[in-house]
Amino acid sequence: MNHKNKIELVEDDYFNSSNWQLKAKQTAIALVGWLGVILPFFFLMLPLWLPQARHALPFNYYHRIIIPLKFLARFFDEYFVIIALLYFSLTEWNNYRFSSTWTRRVAINTHRCDVRKELIENAWTDKFGNLQKRQQDSFYTVKKEQNLEPYFAQLLFVKGDDHQCT
Repeated sequence: MNHKNKIELVEDDYFNSSNWQLKAKQTAIALVGWLGVILPFFFLMLPLWLPQARHALPFNYYHRIIIPLKFLARFFDEYFVIIALLYFSLTEWNNYRFSSTWTRRVAINTHRCDVRKELIENAWTDKFGNLQKRQQDSFYTVKKEQNLEPYFAQLLFVKGDDHQCT
């Protein structure tokens, strides 16, 4: 079994430098999605910014709709920016706390993990032969009594934890 000396968090192929095609595709999809979100608000705000363009638009604006549109314009000019900055700062703070917690504290019990790996290896050796034989064989038929029981690893770990406590 391989032993890793570092803790690996979730990796995303988007952030690997070798995947520029995936990055371009996902970025394009995200930009199209954001255009779908922003364009309706742009067309709603256009009559407020350019009152002369109101007649050129393919839909009719009634005078009563201008007051709610002015409220929306004020909301998105002021409040939305404040809310977006607040969410961005809270996200950055959360990411900082998360990364500093993972670097300061051991995330897994390495001794328990090593014991469990040894339990699994011993159980596989009992059922299917030693590791060298398993790696060298290109074809191997499993006998009916060699099949793994349901919850094989979980039951093995419980037995191993019981033996450690005594």
